[in-house]
Amino acid sequence: MKRISRYMFATVLVGVVALGAAACGDDDDDAGNRLNVTLRDWAIDLKPATVPAGEVEIRAKNNGSTAHEVIVIRTDLPADKLPYDDAANKVIESELDVIGEIEQFAAGESEEGSFTLSAGRYVLICNIATHYELGMHTVLTVQ
Repeated sequence: MKRISRYMFATVLVGVVALGAAACGDDDDDAGNRLNVTLRDWAIDLKPATVPAGEVEIRAKNNGSTAHEVIVIRTDLPADKLPYDDAANKVIESELDVIGEIEQFAAGESEEGSFTLSAGRYVLICNIATHYELGMHTVLTVQ
């Protein structure tokens, strides 16, 4: 019987362990259903900007200096043209198809939420007074 070197054995062992780890990955590794949202003063960044339809996990990180929120709205309106109440300095949510939200949370914190999104166009906003008009809105495409 042929003997294999320790180096060869170690190389094979590392390969087997790597394959096993990949096969045993959990559902959190399914980046296609995860949307990373970064909130800044005064912008919202998405990664990726397009996700597949279905259950989408939104992970929001507040990198701003004040509290922010994430509201998910299904709409074909331009992101900066949602119905707006000038007196309240807020988007009029009751006039829109609001899917859900991650409620306001503090600067430096992170929050998560799961949303069932069908194919279409969505706008994500922060609707704390003045934040929307300062630029906290962006478009998400769901395929």
